[in-house]
Amino acid sequence: MVILAALLFLPVGTWLGTNMTLKITWAFVSYLATALVYSWVNIPYGSLMAGLTRDNDEIAKLTTTRMTWANTGNLLVYTLFPLFVQLATSYQNKPTTFGVGNLKLPLGNYASPHAAGAWFGVFAIYMVLGAIGLYITFKTSHERVLPEGDAPQVKFSDLLAEFTSSRPLQILGLFFLVGFTFMFFGNTVWPFFVQYNVGHPELMFMIGLIGSIPGIFLVFLWPIIRKWIGKKMFFELFLAIFILGSVMLFFWDKNPNNTFLGYAGRFLQQWGLTAATGFMWALVPEVITYNEHKSGKRVAGIINALMGLFFKIGLALGGIIPGYMLAASGFDATKMHQSAGALAGLVNAMIWVPVILAVVAGIIMWMYPLSDADVDRMNKEIAARG
Repeated sequence: MVILAALLFLPVGTWLGTNMTLKITWAFVSYLATALVYSWVNIPYGSLMAGLTRDNDEIAKLTTTRMTWANTGNLLVYTLFPLFVQLATSYQNKPTTFGVGNLKLPLGNYASPHAAGAWFGVFAIYMVLGAIGLYITFKTSHERVLPEGDAPQVKFSDLLAEFTSSRPLQILGLFFLVGFTFMFFGNTVWPFFVQYNVGHPELMFMIGLIGSIPGIFLVFLWPIIRKWIGKKMFFELFLAIFILGSVMLFFWDKNPNNTFLGYAGRFLQQWGLTAATGFMWALVPEVITYNEHKSGKRVAGIINALMGLFFKIGLALGGIIPGYMLAASGFDATKMHQSAGALAGLVNAMIWVPVILAVVAGIIMWMYPLSDADVDRMNKEIAARG
């Protein structure tokens, strides 16, 4: 996986010249291979939590720990990685403010093809550190309960059978799909929104840093809030916080020099987003328990594979649809300034479409049928079966 990920950052574009067919083929094959191997690693990993405990409070704590580290990884990738590339590239490098008062750093243009070497250089450092981290994790992990015999082969029909027979799985899968779609809408459009609509690309780093705070330092509140207001209201609350933050960013677009709107809006938007899309993983063991109670089989791997499928579809939709929306609005990334139609398209893709999808996600979650009492009852009945 580390090697395949490294291939994504090779400056292939400069090697292949103007041959667009080879460039597209390379991008497609290398990304597909990386995503495939990632799934082979991530699906078994995601299945572990359901095998560790059935207790809802323990699952909430495990999810909190898992997402704290996951969001720390997001900080390293989404916020710090572009900054390091800007520092590493010599193209258009000049002292530039980056949102911390009048402090300046020598930052270059990381969006230029001339920065390809800097991209690979920074990723090479990430690659080495990531490989070391994976190796340490592998060497220090020990299986306490070993599998007995060979596991039966999982067929595509098994995935379909589990999905069609489980309403909780259908509801949660749909929530995953919608949730990750509007998450990646924002990830795709955010840099363009800050650069063209707001006109303050130098604030990207600081706003990204502030936006990462709730996903790392406020995650400990998740189990407390869930226990206080219940899991359905937990999701409704944080989806509402996401919408509030998005609306504040809309007003920042109208008042670009009011940086408070940018900082506070992004903080609230990310707080709602990381909580709603992070804590939904805690519901997966509940669905696994429901299917086990119904069929007598604890198919954690199959259900996590289905959740991974919805995650990937949401990721794809959240990356592809904004591109078509921007193209339809006349957006041109090669221009220094965008037309009024393109700017409106950026606002729709960054603000209003994610807000609508967040409302849809809230409606979907309200239909989720499993209460804590239901899960406790099913766990006791499963245990009584022996």
